[in-house]
Amino acid sequence: MNILIYRWNSYNQSDIEKTLKNSGCTCSCFTETISNYENDDLFCEKLAAELKNNDYDFCFSINYFPLIANVCHAADTLYVCWNCDAPLLAMYHNSVFFDTNIIFEFDYSNFSEFKNMGIKNIFYLPLAANVQRYKDILPSETSLKYDISFVGSLYEKNSYDNIRNRLPDYLYGYLDGAIYAQTQISGGNILEKLLTPEICSMLEEITEYNKSDDSFVTTNKLFSTTVLGFKAASVTRKNYLNLLSSHFIHRVHLFTNSDTSDIPLVNSHGSVDYVNKMPFIFNESKINLNMTIPNISSGISLRVWDILSCRGFLMTDFRQELLNFFKPDKDIVIYESADELIDKSAFYLKNDELRTKIIKNAYAKISSCHTIDIRIKKILDTVKNFI
Repeated sequence: MNILIYRWNSYNQSDIEKTLKNSGCTCSCFTETISNYENDDLFCEKLAAELKNNDYDFCFSINYFPLIANVCHAADTLYVCWNCDAPLLAMYHNSVFFDTNIIFEFDYSNFSEFKNMGIKNIFYLPLAANVQRYKDILPSETSLKYDISFVGSLYEKNSYDNIRNRLPDYLYGYLDGAIYAQTQISGGNILEKLLTPEICSMLEEITEYNKSDDSFVTTNKLFSTTVLGFKAASVTRKNYLNLLSSHFIHRVHLFTNSDTSDIPLVNSHGSVDYVNKMPFIFNESKINLNMTIPNISSGISLRVWDILSCRGFLMTDFRQELLNFFKPDKDIVIYESADELIDKSAFYLKNDELRTKIIKNAYAKISSCHTIDIRIKKILDTVKNFI
């Protein structure tokens, strides 16, 4: 197949491109930067010219872009995307109903939502990691350097903190309460439901959230995702890292470019490169902590697949879809509260053999059933039915 790939700075961009090429596809990359996601004439003109001057079977991108969907629809070219973020607000756009779209969604709750809207060409497809690439760069024997590690942002620069002082007292208190409630929930997102019509009306009067005429995203979806979700993630991550580091002095390691002044007992190492450095952190840590942002309702984040593909031990918060692929305490370890996180961390730090057994179980499952090669084959096999 001849594919035009829209390239942007997604973490798994390189792995997906290489896997498509290894699958026998001829791939060209379109690298024009989108200056305005709602309306960018120059981007659309260049993409339209590229499609007109070449014979592509389809255009592909990681995540859905309405601009690309519009251009492909006008050119009668299939547009294939694999959504890796959830909920992807760009999906709440009239272009999503085009019959030239073929959409793969990693979060089943989002998949069901759009399927129920009447979108025909949408398919559920979990994420995956490049197991072979990790196997090639990591040593066959693991040398442990860290007890508990977390790689990721603290989201301390979030939109909620930017507007908080402008909110009236009632709204300020209500939203703080909603954020607190979310931090007490394991494995779900209640923020959108907590934004009632009355609260949304108040937010619309105070904040400036403009959307195009083709967008049908609701205020509660927009605000809970772009504002409250990141703030709730920030609170949770700081609280849990402070709690862990107070119980396990000098044994908790954080790899981030975030400000860590609020978590003084954590060993902060700065950020690490996704491709070349991060795999070694996962492989060399006794426990790899995953804290999923509340915006992901039920799906399994890319971080989970990366850790397991690096032969890392995973301790993660709960998401419903985890149970569809892994057995708790056999393949992965799930915590559902702060107390569980502390207790299970203490237990598994002391039990090397059990940790090793769990790592081997998960890696065997990942290697045989959940590689990026398997996922890309699913995409290509599905697309063939439309060509």
